[in-house]
Amino acid sequence: MKKLKETLDKVITTKPEIIQFAKDRKFEEAWILSIDQDRPSENAISEYLQKEKFEVIIVEYIWHPEDDDKRVVITIFLDKKCLLKDPKIFMHISLDLFYNYPRFYVFIDIINDKIIGKDYLLNTPVDSINIGVFNHWFSVGPVDLWSKGDSYSLKTITVKIKARANVNKSTLNFQGLFFRFNVKGNLDGPYYGIKTPCCTKVQNDWIVDLQKVDYWMKVMLGL
Repeated sequence: MKKLKETLDKVITTKPEIIQFAKDRKFEEAWILSIDQDRPSENAISEYLQKEKFEVIIVEYIWHPEDDDKRVVITIFLDKKCLLKDPKIFMHISLDLFYNYPRFYVFIDIINDKIIGKDYLLNTPVDSINIGVFNHWFSVGPVDLWSKGDSYSLKTITVKIKARANVNKSTLNFQGLFFRFNVKGNLDGPYYGIKTPCCTKVQNDWIVDLQKVDYWMKVMLGL
C-alpha cells in the first residue's frame, strides 16, 4: 500500500484547516475547531471529556473544507486496538499534529508511533466504501457502495446513489466518499477511514459528482 501513501502525500500538501472530535460516532455533536482559533485550554479539554460518558473518541482532520475538488478527511478511532488508552493524551497528540502539522508521511508516522503503537495506517487494502452527508452521517444514513470481494461497477454505484435522493443531493452539508479500513476489527489496529471529494456545490445544494466518485474509487482501490 506504499503507492496509496505516496498518492495521498502528493494530494495532501497543506495543513488541515479543521479538526473535530466526536464521541461514540455522534458526529452531529462534534467539537469543531478551526486552524484560526486558539488551541483549546487544558480546562476546555477536560470539560469536553467529562461532559458525558463515552466508549470511543474519534478525531477527524479536514483539508480544504470549502473546496469540493480538494477536500480530504482522515478519521481515526481511539479504540481498544490502540496502544494509547488515555483520551486526554489522544486529544493532545491530535491537537499537536493539527497546530504543528508536518508533511503527510510524518503525520501518519506520528499517529502510528504515538497512538496506535505500530506501523499500521494505509498498510492494508480498503475494506468497504460508503457515501453520506458529512456530520449527518447517521441522521441521514450512508449508502453502502462497495465491499471487499465486489467487482467495481460505476453503473451499479450510480444506481445506489441515485436511489437515495437525500444523499445524492443535500442542503445540509457536503457529501463524503468514505473509504473504511478494518471494519470487522480483524486487524491488530483501530478502525479508521478516509473521505475524499465526491460532490459539487450548485447554489445551495451539494450534488454528488459521479466523475469524482469514479476517480477516487479507482485511486483508493488501485484500479
